[in-house]
Amino acid sequence: METLRQKQIAGLLRMLHLNDNPRLSDGGTANNSNNGDGEPAAPIWKVLVFDSFCRDVVSTVLRVNDLRDNGVTVHMQLEAQRSPIPDVPAIYFVQPKRENIARMTEDIAKDLYELYYINFASSLPRALLEEFAVQTTASGKAHQIAQVYDQYLNFLCPEENMFSIHLPSTFETIHNPSMTDIAMSSLIDNIVSSLFSVLLTLKTIPTICAPRGNAAEMVATRLDAKLREHILGSRHNLFTEDAEDILSQSRRPVLVLLDRDFDLASMFMHSWTYQALIHDIYDIRFNQIAVEKNDDAGRKSTKYYDLNVSDSFWARNADQPFPEVAVSIDDASNAFKREADEITRMGGVSSLDEMGNIDVGASTKQLQRAITTLPELTARKANIDMHMNIATSMLDAIKNRQLDDLFQIEEQLTRQTKTLILEAINDPEKKNPHDKLRLFILYLLANEAMRQADIDECEAALAAAGCDLAPLQYLHKLKRVNKMNASIS
Repeated sequence: METLRQKQIAGLLRMLHLNDNPRLSDGGTANNSNNGDGEPAAPIWKVLVFDSFCRDVVSTVLRVNDLRDNGVTVHMQLEAQRSPIPDVPAIYFVQPKRENIARMTEDIAKDLYELYYINFASSLPRALLEEFAVQTTASGKAHQIAQVYDQYLNFLCPEENMFSIHLPSTFETIHNPSMTDIAMSSLIDNIVSSLFSVLLTLKTIPTICAPRGNAAEMVATRLDAKLREHILGSRHNLFTEDAEDILSQSRRPVLVLLDRDFDLASMFMHSWTYQALIHDIYDIRFNQIAVEKNDDAGRKSTKYYDLNVSDSFWARNADQPFPEVAVSIDDASNAFKREADEITRMGGVSSLDEMGNIDVGASTKQLQRAITTLPELTARKANIDMHMNIATSMLDAIKNRQLDDLFQIEEQLTRQTKTLILEAINDPEKKNPHDKLRLFILYLLANEAMRQADIDECEAALAAAGCDLAPLQYLHKLKRVNKMNASIS
């Protein structure tokens, strides 16, 4: 069974093959026709143009070499200034927004490319479609538009079955008292649109559950209405199109929608697993992290590492406790050294770098096989070195912030006393004020009956430790509102 990430990748590749199945095109369709000798012809080379959101969608699951393998020679931002590339078709992948349509019609009027394959990340409203048609007709270039498709791919998929709707600061926006009803309605529509795309990509129609009285209920109501409208009111049901197993449509999963403040504690907890620590320590974006390192002269340098699902070590160890990951890195390094030593011994050289100078034709079959494994060994070494560098940097951060101690305290938070929490707040060895604030917020959430005098004492200690107390003020207000809503219901 394909994962959500695999299905999204399949959708993106289909789009890059001009909305034809890439497997079919390899066999001789109009996109990749047969050259007469039974061999597939070269792919159609094209330009990919996307807006910022769709760039993030693509870059999360595809790399530059993947784009090149599928015929994309150049990829550019829609908002950037672009020079004409005549005789080349262009694939546009954008959100259905008025400003994007205006920019595309401007490109068409300027005759930047030969043909235009327009792909919207989500459903294009009819009003914008009509506006697009009017503008392109007025330019006299409408005949150059080869396709217009709704792709329903407006979500990010950094892991096999985990997705993000990629709406930053949503929690803050929803709980902002100055937010207007129109802005709230627009945000809810964006959330619903992304969830609809996820369900459509999975080809599944769930039973939706949500608590009453908050944003989750609004999302659930609109998503239910959108699903019903599509299934009952559309002439073309996309949920049954290309469905691998129609019988599975009757086995409906449950979609549980919850407001973020349903479980505030999970946002503040310090974890001890490899993946969670990486998220806590580094600025991770689209599965890429930046690791700072000091050389012997004290100069800082930054290295960027990709953590993707194709990394077998990452797949095996992401959810493992950090000490076990350190042992796994050491084991992988020792195993690599043994294999490298065996190969270099057979080649009569001192290092893998010298293996390339051996005359393969004059070598024994055993040595030839060893030489053919060099690319795989080199890739393994790079992967081991990457995780070794990350783990070394993480260990420094763990020691500096005493994350192991914080994790142990939080594991038994309900048994901790106010005195111990104050000791942790006042501990000069715990140098990060955000960690101290997170610890107290967790303690406060776990002890609803905490006396106001004790709260004031802890807040004074936090202020002395350099913590910003604004989050605490919001938390107190949120607890009062929740208590009031509970009493009303």
